[in-house]
Amino acid sequence: MYINNTALRTLFTIFIVLILTKVSYSQFEFRDIGARAVGLNGAYTSLSDNSLAIFYNPSGLGQVNYREFSVFYSPAPFGFTELSTSALTYAEPFKFGTIGLGIKNYGYELYREINVTLAYGGKFKKRIFYGLNLNYYNLNIKNYGSASSFGLDAGLMAYLTKFLSWGFFGKNITGSTIGISKEKIVQVYRSGFTVNPGYDISLILEAEKDVRYPLSIRAGMEYNLLDYVDLRAGVGSEPATFTGGIGFNYNIFQIDYALYHSQDLGLTHQGTLTVNFGGVKGKKESRDKIRKAFE
Repeated sequence: MYINNTALRTLFTIFIVLILTKVSYSQFEFRDIGARAVGLNGAYTSLSDNSLAIFYNPSGLGQVNYREFSVFYSPAPFGFTELSTSALTYAEPFKFGTIGLGIKNYGYELYREINVTLAYGGKFKKRIFYGLNLNYYNLNIKNYGSASSFGLDAGLMAYLTKFLSWGFFGKNITGSTIGISKEKIVQVYRSGFTVNPGYDISLILEAEKDVRYPLSIRAGMEYNLLDYVDLRAGVGSEPATFTGGIGFNYNIFQIDYALYHSQDLGLTHQGTLTVNFGGVKGKKESRDKIRKAFE
């Protein structure tokens, strides 16, 4: 029996969506974006100190003091081009807070998800941060049409001591759906702590609750070496995952690379290019931000 290439790819798409990514009844899965965050196993809720905060905790944008943009691309996660993911983030600080824009693209020509996020992050007395995301979702399935929807995310962050910060993020707090069949858009809640025992090291522990799945625990570590290199490692549960990463900093440029191993899917890798117009000065200010807030 002859099956054409389009039919095979359609069957493969169904397999990927239902089996590999474990999408049981939700669209727009909460996928970790950006090699720095991935290197920490996604434990980024209480750290979120760059433009990636748009995807992890918009309140973190209140920590961004310089214009920044980043580009992320993963053409074939776990060897599958059908899982191709790309993203762009941009953050622009103002006196009243920081405005951010994030664009995510997931899938291929037969199945594609596009998420555009307009974000805001503000702060109160340099120790309390708050943020909100307005999301536009567009889902396109070839031969089945497309659908769009809107939703909100919210985030909070606080510096508790000179070495301890806390963060919370609610994804799709509006419980938005998409399409005439009202398919649920994923709802996720994350909360955790970052400990800075020294100027050059961050230890992160957080919990994630996707409303469909058991509680997941994530932990990450970032160590700055000689101001130019960042080393990262992370672990996670439900499912068991292990990550590692490295970042190189030069002037206004930062290049990050991460490895991600899943017990279900195997090993994959990804990279991110970030441009922060604060340069070396901005990097040092970011590392010292908590201690300065208590002076």
